[in-house]
Amino acid sequence: MNISTFFEHVIDGYGEQLLWYAGFAFPFFIIFWMVGKRYFKKIRIQETQRANLHHFTHDLGFSASTFLVFAVMDVCLLYLESKGYTKIYFGINDYGYLWLGLSFLIILFIDDMFFYWSHRAMHHPRFYKFFHKVHHESTDPSPLTAFAFHPSEAIIEQLMHVVLPFLLPLNFGVILAWQVFSMLNNVLAHLGYEIYPKGWVKFPLLQFKTASTHHNMHHQLFNGNYALYFTWWDKWMGTEFKEYETRHEQIFERKHIKKSNEGLYSLTVADIRQEANEAFTIEFGNVPTVFRDFSAGQHLTIKVNINGETLYRTFSISSIPNSDNSLTLTIKKIKGGKVTNYLAENLSVGDSLEVTAPSGQFFLNPDPAHQKHYVMIAGGSGITPIYSMVGTILNFEPKSKITLLYANRTSNSILFKEKIEKWVEKFPGQLEVQHFLSEEENPQNAIKGYVSRISIEEILNKYGKNKLDFYLCGPEIMTNKLIEDLQYLGISKEKIHRELFLITAQTQATTSQKAQVSAKIFGKTHQFETQVGKTILQSGLDQSIPLPFSCQSGLCGMCKMRCTEGKVMMKSNQALTENELQEGYILTCQSIPQTKAITIKNS
Repeated sequence: MNISTFFEHVIDGYGEQLLWYAGFAFPFFIIFWMVGKRYFKKIRIQETQRANLHHFTHDLGFSASTFLVFAVMDVCLLYLESKGYTKIYFGINDYGYLWLGLSFLIILFIDDMFFYWSHRAMHHPRFYKFFHKVHHESTDPSPLTAFAFHPSEAIIEQLMHVVLPFLLPLNFGVILAWQVFSMLNNVLAHLGYEIYPKGWVKFPLLQFKTASTHHNMHHQLFNGNYALYFTWWDKWMGTEFKEYETRHEQIFERKHIKKSNEGLYSLTVADIRQEANEAFTIEFGNVPTVFRDFSAGQHLTIKVNINGETLYRTFSISSIPNSDNSLTLTIKKIKGGKVTNYLAENLSVGDSLEVTAPSGQFFLNPDPAHQKHYVMIAGGSGITPIYSMVGTILNFEPKSKITLLYANRTSNSILFKEKIEKWVEKFPGQLEVQHFLSEEENPQNAIKGYVSRISIEEILNKYGKNKLDFYLCGPEIMTNKLIEDLQYLGISKEKIHRELFLITAQTQATTSQKAQVSAKIFGKTHQFETQVGKTILQSGLDQSIPLPFSCQSGLCGMCKMRCTEGKVMMKSNQALTENELQEGYILTCQSIPQTKAITIKNS
């Protein structure tokens, strides 16, 4: 075979490979991720979609390079087969029907074994970035992810298809069936939706075939569930995630989870623990997956009824995503705070609370491939979301480092003190903590005073500003000053992330006018007029319009609606993303009309 003929065969083979990919991956992507997205939401594995256009284009690009590698390897195999070097045969009677079926099972077993061990090897820190990092770009995989490999990994993935025909007599039809089975299995493993039925993971024989949830958990949690076709290697080697069966079963139990007309969930209190500084932790047990599959740093809103008055308050989640089957909120009592004091004094184990699903734009999603350096700055109870972030990084992003600067009045007011100290001991090269105490003389192992520009400069001098990402949570006066300091020191806005756990009253003057609002809510249209100086939500509630809402502070996003006509000005926004803003979404609790006619809808 001359070079010209070789390239011709590669081009032909590449075209065939792309057609195979399009025939398998595209229909599933169109059906589940586009056309039937709402209908199939009930069987979505990760309830919160994290995949976006960036991930889809990334997967398509690397899939294209993967099939070029496959085509080159296949042409080499076919050339050697034409020279008689392989054991490929075409007549069934050459080895009989028994070997035909048995050989198919044997190659599946060998391929599965090779994949498990090579997959685990590619997760080793020494090899990961050279082979497997590209594939793990998608923590929420889609069918397009199925063959998104770095070229070096593509060679390994295709290796058994090239090697086994030299070792075993294989009918060409068996090889073709193997290719079809492998491609279909790969697409379903990355589907993002669970199509294997309820009970699959517990049935005596079927439980050894991996369900879609099995590999999806690998993409999300990284260090487990390495299998390809069958679960036995993970079971034998102790690398199967302990919650695999539970997660699979819970997907089918979602339809039994009842929500109120406001879309609130009812959670049962499993434990209440007292913390430092008049804070307490509420633990909810056996929570739905949406309360385990959140992003570290997010919050939720609680609804309570106090003496006939319905109140809503938003609290950050202190538990670590995907770590167990519970959810915790750590809340500090506030002087004069109706809801915090009510919860502290009246809530008991066994009680139920109505809560929203987790939300918020102050969050991070870990990537095992990242080698970042996070600087976390917290003040008082602002440690709550930061604590969740730190725990998430330590558990799921082992190559990244964390510097935690934590400010309190005294050492007795430090929340999670013992747990943080244990983390420092357990992860000595990954986590460093510096405490700041403003009202304690001669503090031990702490700095007297506040987190200041000098403190930040010391970190910049030690590590360099280009390597650091800053996350801030604490009183507004503290975080405002720190943001000024960071920008003065040359830190770009993209590197600074802030959460306000206490929102101060709006003091900026806003202009508004009366407006006729047409609001489409759950298919029914309501008409009402706004009042000067009031938000759309305030005006609507005054006239008994059933607008969705919760915290009324621009934090939770429960009042999010799409504005299709007119303009508004939002006083605050801590919930909407840039994409949602571009699509016309507003927070009615923060929106002041700027035109005489406003049309909004909740979908």
